[in-house]
Amino acid sequence: MPLNPRVLRRLFAGGAIVATLLVAGYYVHHLITVKRRIDSTISKISSNITKSAKGFTYSQSDGGKTLYTIHAASAEEFKEGGRAKLHDVSIVIYGRDGSRTDQIYGADFQYDPVTGDISSEGEVRIDMESESTGVPGRDHSAAREMKNLIHVKTSGLTFNRQTGLAVTQQRIEFRIPEANGSAVGATYDSRKSELTLKSAVSVTTTGKQKATITGQGAILTKEPRKMVLQFARMEQQQSHRSVTADKATILMRDDDTVDRILGAGNVQITESGPKGFNVTAPAVEVVMGARNQARSATFSGGVTMARRGESPAMGKAGRVLLDFGPDNRVVKAHAEDSVDLMTGSANKSVQHLQAAALDLFVHNGKILERAVTSGAAQVQITQAQARTVITAGQFEGKFDAKNHLKSVFGSPNARVVSSTPGRPDRVSTSRDVAATFTDQGAISTVEQTGNFQYQEGAQTASSDRARYTLTDDTVALTGSPRVTDTGVSLTADAVQINRKTGNATAQNNVKATYSELKPQPGGALLASSDPIHVTGSSMTANHLSEVATFTSARLWQGGNIVEGPTISFDRAHRSLQAQGSQSTQVRSVFVQTDPKTGKATPVRVTADKLNYVDADRKAVFTRNVLVHWTDSTMTADTIQVLLRQRANQGSDTASQLDHIVAQGDILIDQKDRKATGKQVVYTAAEQKFVLTGSEDKRPSIFDAEHGEISGDSLTFFSADDRVLVESREASKTLIHTRIRDASKK
Repeated sequence: MPLNPRVLRRLFAGGAIVATLLVAGYYVHHLITVKRRIDSTISKISSNITKSAKGFTYSQSDGGKTLYTIHAASAEEFKEGGRAKLHDVSIVIYGRDGSRTDQIYGADFQYDPVTGDISSEGEVRIDMESESTGVPGRDHSAAREMKNLIHVKTSGLTFNRQTGLAVTQQRIEFRIPEANGSAVGATYDSRKSELTLKSAVSVTTTGKQKATITGQGAILTKEPRKMVLQFARMEQQQSHRSVTADKATILMRDDDTVDRILGAGNVQITESGPKGFNVTAPAVEVVMGARNQARSATFSGGVTMARRGESPAMGKAGRVLLDFGPDNRVVKAHAEDSVDLMTGSANKSVQHLQAAALDLFVHNGKILERAVTSGAAQVQITQAQARTVITAGQFEGKFDAKNHLKSVFGSPNARVVSSTPGRPDRVSTSRDVAATFTDQGAISTVEQTGNFQYQEGAQTASSDRARYTLTDDTVALTGSPRVTDTGVSLTADAVQINRKTGNATAQNNVKATYSELKPQPGGALLASSDPIHVTGSSMTANHLSEVATFTSARLWQGGNIVEGPTISFDRAHRSLQAQGSQSTQVRSVFVQTDPKTGKATPVRVTADKLNYVDADRKAVFTRNVLVHWTDSTMTADTIQVLLRQRANQGSDTASQLDHIVAQGDILIDQKDRKATGKQVVYTAAEQKFVLTGSEDKRPSIFDAEHGEISGDSLTFFSADDRVLVESREASKTLIHTRIRDASKK
């Protein structure tokens, strides 16, 4: 998040400085007020001066307490106009409780009773808020600067009794423990209790964080107690910070402590340098507590912020409210009214937050603990050309020790939209969403829970929980997941989808259904338009090739069934490969029609491996092959099962067997006879076997009644006991028929 607590703290580190400026201004206010008090005293003195005098001292008391004492090294009266002049004057003013003294001293003062002007000639110094020292001595020595808190120096000060205005066009300088300051020209209206510093207002603090405060002019009033500084500017060279405003208003309490500070018009807080920042607002209000401690600050009218550095940031909001703890440390920041914050850089990643309102909670004034949004909100993360937008009813973010956003939790009505050029948007919804981020601000993981729904083009998914991981670009679904994609639906206990490739894996209780199939007129085992179902303990599917591999699998379409430890199904080519294991073989079932009864009977085949392509209608079984008819079996190394073209067959009926070609060490076990050879061709329509051998071994049939028969080719039938023997050597055909015993019928 772009708001850094250190930045927020530095924005208001000048609170004490502004308070110092105000106090200094009030002391200048007090200076001119004290000058007014001299009026009545000088008029009394001048009426008694008729000639030059030395060592003049005058005191005024009330109730036995001295209020002020005026001492002059000499005094004289000018007959023309009755003007009076005092030389080397020291005026000490005591508080009524005797706890404070103010001292005004200068070389020359002049009073004109005609105009009512009391004027200083030359430099005037004022020491205010000094410790009480009692009545000064009468040794006629020149006044010295007293040990006190406030020292002021000016010249050309004139007070008019009739208008109540005190005016100087000269430079005013003051020095206090916290700062040194100056201004050029001042007017004090005693009737309004209003002091105007006309120009070149400047204050330089003397603390650790030195700062200079300037303004084109300032106005101080007693009721209400406030100071208004025009075109105010505060600069801290050590930290390269500045605060400017067209107008700064400082409101005081009755004890002269700062109550509030108001900035209006182009308020701007800036820190220069490669890691600096800039904050602007039309208005700001700072509420102060005791000892120059800021309690809260409110920026309003449209706030903007920008931060430079390795993690640049920019933001805006209608209003920003800050709460402060001890040492002016920000403990909470609240932004509202169309909050828009952006952080990061294009070469890394960009985080963009938009919310109706945002609260930031800060630990120890330095570390962001968490951020909470109010109202509709969204977080957008952009990296390279990929963009992810997360929305929810409310977000709560957490940060690391370096104030980097590490995680965000959103609820309810969570929605995640990921966009990549050239691909359809990936949209997911859920009740809750939780995202984590890398140090570079990129998404690391996104986890959604509660009725998760996902869509990317034609692909959809649903589950109770989903977790996205950046490192492998994979979405993992758990809790009754279901995935559909262009005529394929998948369910399992757990499903993983690679968002980049579209490949998927599934574990436990896997079931895939392939629908929207067009009938294949030239096919057989997988030619129907009926759905193809596959179950298994696991699945791996390639999105581009449309090949899915299942383990502990069973595939069927209508009455056609294939089972095996592993089945790979190619949807695009309507083909499959099945692979057995050491303990389990591949199994499949076909049917054939009995030529006598017309009844369909099953033909079961097991083997270590099966390859089938529906366009060829040929199933190739290899290694340890076993074919099982109703009343006979056959073993071979390899067999090719050729199926009839599927036409007008019921969807619940297995594919019709046309013929089988078997090779290898063949053994046929048929009732009371056994046959061996190297190759056999079986024709289902006639239930006929044509058995041949090799160059070194001829086929043979062993019959319990007639013994062994061999030849170059043996033809026999399942339906009866006929055997046709062909021998090239004898150039003859032997037909042997065994008549069935009537008692065995």
